Amino acid sequence: MRASLSKSDNALSSLTSVLNSRFKRHHSIDDDYPVISSSSSSNDDRKLYIDSQTDHRVPLVSNETNNQQIVFEKSVFSSELVKVVEWFNQLNDRQKETLLRELVNSCSSPQWHLLSLLTADNWHRDCPSDCSDPLAQLPFDISFHILSLLDPVSVSQCSRVNKLWYYLCSHPELWRKLAQQKKWAFSSHLLDQQQIQAYTNEQKQPQWKQIFIERYRLRSRWLNGRCDVKTFHGHVEGYHNHLLDKLLSNSTRISSGVSCVQFDSQTIISGCTDGTIKVWNMNTTDEIITLVGHSRSVRCLHVDGTNEVRLVSGSNDRSIKVWSIAINQTWSKCACKLTLLGHTDTVRCLVVRDDICVSGSHDNSVKIWNLSNGLCLRTLVDHTDKVLCVQFNWEYIVSGSTDKTIKIWRYTDGICLRTLSAHNGSVTCLYFDQQQDLIVSGSLDYDIRFWHLSTGECCQKIDWISKEGHRGVIRALKADSWRVVTGADDKTIKVWDIRTGVRLCTLKNHTDGVTCLSFNDYMIVSGSFDGSVKLWNFRP
Repeated sequence: MRASLSKSDNALSSLTSVLNSRFKRHHSIDDDYPVISSSSSSNDDRKLYIDSQTDHRVPLVSNETNNQQIVFEKSVFSSELVKVVEWFNQLNDRQKETLLRELVNSCSSPQWHLLSLLTADNWHRDCPSDCSDPLAQLPFDISFHILSLLDPVSVSQCSRVNKLWYYLCSHPELWRKLAQQKKWAFSSHLLDQQQIQAYTNEQKQPQWKQIFIERYRLRSRWLNGRCDVKTFHGHVEGYHNHLLDKLLSNSTRISSGVSCVQFDSQTIISGCTDGTIKVWNMNTTDEIITLVGHSRSVRCLHVDGTNEVRLVSGSNDRSIKVWSIAINQTWSKCACKLTLLGHTDTVRCLVVRDDICVSGSHDNSVKIWNLSNGLCLRTLVDHTDKVLCVQFNWEYIVSGSTDKTIKIWRYTDGICLRTLSAHNGSVTCLYFDQQQDLIVSGSLDYDIRFWHLSTGECCQKIDWISKEGHRGVIRALKADSWRVVTGADDKTIKVWDIRTGVRLCTLKNHTDGVTCLSFNDYMIVSGSFDGSVKLWNFRP
């Protein structure tokens, strides 16, 4: 007996039954005659199928007692399917969508799988070419922000996806965002602006991609220690003294060689134990001019200014001198404008901001000077031994001493706020950054220590055993927003990550201990007991 659907069944039930029979093919008793579901009411709550041998309906045993399944003969199934498809084609789009939702809701996992296979190739058949592109659905600003979170290699790979991605990955706005990220931006605002200006075209549009490429290559060279080295010779007496020093033990070693260095865009300025200050042409390594005024070793100096350079120097002769230097392609001139007297022993260190100079001395004191009139504004006395290094901003003064301590002073009234003690030797050099809440110090004990400025807690130590640190007295230390550069008696310069303390590279070229250094985003300038000044150029 042929099974048939009740006339009262609506078209939705018919289509559901037919399509479900197709989706459940993998679970039918006979592949030619699949079992399908029907919502038709019947008194016979059983599952039936058509036996291919006898053509008789046979009951099935099933746990699905709430649903009734019937089976069409092959010919009947085919004819019913044609009718349902014809009826489906007569529906409008909204009706088709409603019907499909109902059908999908009645499917189980096997039908879902089959449905995905059948429809995958037709998902975007009539859609725009970028209908599945997530970046095509977003405003450009958001797309640029997302892409700027990637590393440069990934951005390059993304540019190959399609035309839209190539456009986004080549757009100047993306490269501007990348170049101005903290990781890639220059530490010096002046150098940052100079580089942007150098890569600005005639239409006054910065070439941000080229700017970023240079910054990426520059940082890579820093991380790998790839640089070109120039050597400046001229401090002859310092060189002869350093030969004598080699015969002496470290504890009795006398000061000799190049004791301090600074540089600007075109010149390098170095102070020596012979009492002279030399100005060098950075490009040719030629000596431009020699300043003679101090009667003993020059121990520290500061340089600022552009057209007319202001040079401030401190010496073993207990004085601080303020010089004016003007250098042209065809001529140069210099003059000592002011001499500051007040320290009773060697002026070992000094820092200048605007017209304020803070100096540290072997007389155990720190002094604050007004350079416009030469007056001493305040004297800070709390160290019990020589002051070897000092730094300051308009809120704090930080000093290090032979008494193995670091002291933090309030700038406005000279009150000592905190004393830091952890080094086992003299604190020879230091750096502090209030924004990063950080002090970094080097010492006679070969260690580099990191401190919290706000609490005075020592948060990290770099030594030669566990962190590949220096194997000699650390005599020079400078830092910026992401790196610390140190020089030591082991003849090396090391660069460290300021956040993690990881060593980034080690530079070797001096033949004796490194006594002083200065650096910017492009280069390091260092002086040594060997009497030479070296320029380490990382520019790509």
